[in-house]
Formats: sequence, C-alpha cells, structure tokens
Amino acid sequence: MTEHQGPSEPTETAVEATLMRGVRRVAGVADDLVHHPVPSSARAFVNAFFGDRLDTSGSALSHAMGVRVRGRVVDLTQDGLAQAYPDAGGTVVVLVHGLLLTETAWDAGRFGERLKDDLGLTPVFVRYNTGLRISRNGHELERILSALVAHWPVPVTRLVLIGHSMGGLVVHSALAQADVEATGVQDWVSRVSDTVTLGAPHLGASLERGVNQAARAAGALRHVRPLARALGIRSVGIQDLRHGNILDEEWDGLDPTDHRGRRVDVPLHPGIRHLAVAGLLGKKIDGRVAQLFGDGMVTPASARGSGRRGPQGRRFAREDVVVLPGVSHVALVHHESVYAALRDRLDATVDS
Repeated sequence: MTEHQGPSEPTETAVEATLMRGVRRVAGVADDLVHHPVPSSARAFVNAFFGDRLDTSGSALSHAMGVRVRGRVVDLTQDGLAQAYPDAGGTVVVLVHGLLLTETAWDAGRFGERLKDDLGLTPVFVRYNTGLRISRNGHELERILSALVAHWPVPVTRLVLIGHSMGGLVVHSALAQADVEATGVQDWVSRVSDTVTLGAPHLGASLERGVNQAARAAGALRHVRPLARALGIRSVGIQDLRHGNILDEEWDGLDPTDHRGRRVDVPLHPGIRHLAVAGLLGKKIDGRVAQLFGDGMVTPASARGSGRRGPQGRRFAREDVVVLPGVSHVALVHHESVYAALRDRLDATVDS
C-alpha cells in the first residue's frame, strides 16, 4: 500500500521557499552597510546555511570571495591595492574567517593590527561565501592570493596564512590545489612561510556528522519528515565539514547524505611551516570533557589532524600543535593566549 502524505505535511519545495523568504527579510541589506555588526552577522548566517543556493540564483546576498577593508571590496589591481594599503609592507598576513562569520570576527582580538605592530606583518582580511564548497573557496583563495602577490604595492617577501575553523580548511585547499608549475601561481606559493589553523576540523566536525545522521533518521519517519527536509537544506559548505573535505574529488559524484564520505590523502604542503591551534572547553588537556567536546565544535584530534579516522597526510607534528585549555571555538579568534601563540610562532626565525 502506498503511504499517503497528509495535507498538513509541507513539500520540500514549500519548506525551502518559506526559509528563503525569511532569509531575504532578515538579510536584505546593501553591501556597503554590511560591515556593521548586525547586518554583517545576518548575512554571514544566510551565506553559511543557504550560500550555495544564493550563488546559483545570482542573489546579491551571496558573498563573493574578496579582500575587504572596512567592509568594502578591494580592487585587486596595482592601483586598488595601493589605495587600500598606503603603508603596505613586504611581509603580509592573510586572515580567513570561519563558518557563520565574516572578516569582522577578527575585530575583537585585533590579531591583524597587533601582528602589524609587533612583527611588521601587513594584515589582509578575506571575506567569502561559507555555504559554497570548501574546494571551490580554495580555488577562489588561490586566485585572490595570486592577484595579491602580483599587484601588491611592494614586492612580497613573506606570506602568512591564518584560517579559523572552516577558513583553515580553505587555506589548505588553496595550497593543495595550487599548481606550482603554473605561471603566476608559484609566485604566491613560494612566498608562504607559515600557515596557522585555529580550530580547523581537519578530520571533520562531529556536529555536522550528527546532524546528517539525524536528518537521515528523521527522513524515515513520516511525522518528522519536515524536520529532515529543513535539515537537508543546509549548504554544501556545511556538509563538507562532515569529513573535512578540501578537494573536488572528495565529494564529486557522491550522494551528499552519504555518511561514509570519501577522503583523499592530502599532505601538508612541503617547504612551509604549519601550526595547528586547538582550543578546549575543559581546563585539563587530558580530561574527558576536553577530549569529547574539544572547543565545543571541533575535537582536539580533528584540530591537529590525527586520530583513527584521519588520513595520514594532513597531520601536524607534535611540535607544531598548540593546545589551549579554557578556549572555546569562538574565542579562538580573539583570546589572548591564541594571539601569544601566533606571535611566538611567527616571530621565530624562518629558514631560508
């Protein structure tokens, strides 16, 4: 007997349409005002959960990846960069935010400004649509960095890449996809001295795996199918966090609801120093709370790229991991102990 769908159960199209109407009401804000915390947060939320759909539809709400100064897009030409960075130095640090955020996330800790004052690194802040595939954002970051190095007001002698959460995966995606033999691309890759990831889910995020399992389970029960449909609308960017995918071949052709996923062994890019910073909710590094919940979003094993689930490639050496008890996932972008770890690492002598 064919199961009858009751009239009160909305279709998938209706659920999505209702959500998108709410999205447009909440976040229909002009781009030149988005640096204000309220519209900035609203648009970041919208891009995180619906960014892939916004991009496909050509919506003005979709964030295009680009360099921002005080909320405005910087033209990546010689004139545009010279105007935006009149005091540009030859050593540059690029900061890439995480899911649900924009470049304003770095404001509270002033990491960029402090690295300039303390180490002479000129800070460059990137904004992007976190609802898109991480591998696509990696491609876009590669393009941004290539243009940045090619047209920077002075020759770039050192490039540092810092990524929080999803931003850390985007950074490593850009490096993994860079063809160092291609003209123009090697210019930026060869100048990268360091990468730093702050709470990046290199082995995936357990929360996204749990949501995926809940959606699959709810889909089998008629009375809660609308919940399953609502959960299923979350963006492909969020779904990439399930396994920490950073390459096209890790998701291409797969059922997006497949809990098994596909992982490619992606080594850390050679010739670059890589640091992984992991936060912990608990005060004890080896405590049960710390190991189970990590920073509240990412476990310590995932943040340092080691564990039973992980591939052998993107794994950080013990001396390249800093674990900070009492620092939550959100606090990783502004906590004083995180900045101290950044400063100490980046101030160390770089092998030529």
